[in-house]
Amino acid sequence: MGILTCSLVALLVAGAPGVRDMETTLQDDAQFLHRSPAQVQRTAEQVAALGADRVRLTAGWSALAPAPRSRRTPRAPFDASDSRTYEQDRWRSLDTAVKASTTAGLGVQIDLGFWAPRWAVAAPAKNRDRERLYPDPHAFADFATAVARRYSGAFPDPVQRGRVLPAVRMFATWNEPNHASFLGPQWVHDRYGTRPMSPHVYRSMHAAAYDAIKRVSDRDLVLMGNTASTGSGVPGRGGVPPLEFLRTMACVDRELRPLSVPECRDFRPLRADGFAHHPYSRLTPPDAPGALADDAPIADTAKLETLLGELAARGRIAGTLPLYFTEYGYESREDDPFQPFTRDQQARFEGWATYLAWRDPGVRMFAQFLLRDIDPAESGRKPGTRAYYRDWQTGLFTASGEPKPAARAFKLPFFARTVGSGDTRAVLLFGQVRPGDGPREVRVERLEPATGAWAPVTSWGGTCDMEAGAFLTDRAGFFLRTAPFAGAGTYRMAWHHDDGTWEPGVPVPTADDGSMPPPL
Repeated sequence: MGILTCSLVALLVAGAPGVRDMETTLQDDAQFLHRSPAQVQRTAEQVAALGADRVRLTAGWSALAPAPRSRRTPRAPFDASDSRTYEQDRWRSLDTAVKASTTAGLGVQIDLGFWAPRWAVAAPAKNRDRERLYPDPHAFADFATAVARRYSGAFPDPVQRGRVLPAVRMFATWNEPNHASFLGPQWVHDRYGTRPMSPHVYRSMHAAAYDAIKRVSDRDLVLMGNTASTGSGVPGRGGVPPLEFLRTMACVDRELRPLSVPECRDFRPLRADGFAHHPYSRLTPPDAPGALADDAPIADTAKLETLLGELAARGRIAGTLPLYFTEYGYESREDDPFQPFTRDQQARFEGWATYLAWRDPGVRMFAQFLLRDIDPAESGRKPGTRAYYRDWQTGLFTASGEPKPAARAFKLPFFARTVGSGDTRAVLLFGQVRPGDGPREVRVERLEPATGAWAPVTSWGGTCDMEAGAFLTDRAGFFLRTAPFAGAGTYRMAWHHDDGTWEPGVPVPTADDGSMPPPL
């Protein structure tokens, strides 16, 4: 077995990002927007204890607006840009979630989201509770103004007199606008052919909302996109694939030449503070590329970044945009028998996907959706059928609140992989302690097959040995190390608490990976 020196270790991890922050956001609207204030506060504290940095909340336009099923815009004194003229009871749950999250030390991201009131769309949808056909950009901008003002940090708290509602400094416009369930029409058939329409609809909505939010405060970050990772392989059906959606939104074709369609006649460069994306790879492991060239699961992040850079270089986007992954997760088979992966695999994929996001310095945020599984009984469908499990089972906890292995994996994401070949093989070890601040003391342990005991890895190659294998993460809680190859094995990380106890993470078996070169 070859012995790795510290210099060879450095060569192996060359190109990995240095110390940097990558936020983690968690979304669970069911737990944050549809529970009692006491329950919401407990949930916020639980999320903070797991190590999340931020909570993603939906400001549902149709849920907050008055007369959402009416074709007529409500009359004065209603002012769509002033939340004080809305029915205040409709805002209570969002106010409660923002306050509870802030009290727990969590940042807040608000999605100005689905769906629209009937009076703000050009045509009705089949489902009257999910209006989404050609939303009026000006009406959407008014709604964005109302939300941004309410959470500007200066809005009087309607419940606690003498106080103001907390400030929210991150907003995203809509949710998965390239998905047929959230925005329409996705496609049109006209003299220009069968072509995407949702990118043009969304571009107008985003531009109007971006200006509206920035007028409230230029300190607010406004994210564009929130795109789904996949689309239909058949033009005219289903959703628009995310890369095609982005190109069309920037009014260029596949070769990045300007589009000659009516919607692009007055095109102006897209403006945003970041591009939000949902890099789901629900049916495949995290490293699997998308089925379509224009899909963008987490393994294809480079394709999305390359396109964003090319559009910025051509002046179609006003500046290079960092990536914010605002939704991600895996469903577990024990909780939905129609899913391909077990709870243990769900937990392993947490560390793997975190590593894929972290190693890319252009990614500013990673995400988890949900905290708790949605109870399949809430679907109202026949038990045992696919429809019964139509809601998401991506939670860190079961619907009843029992922790899955993914809860530990979220708190201590860890990834181990054999890299190199022959005598130059090594084990790549990545991990993070999400709770806490500053460097944290950790160690990596290897399962000894003969005894079934966990033994700390104490040799890091050459003169890199450390006492008892313990070492410090960077100030953001991350580490990336290599250890000499000792055959196929199972590893885990452990975090040393201030009280002297070690908290272990989930076990992760190694696997060969030809994507990284061996040490020279």
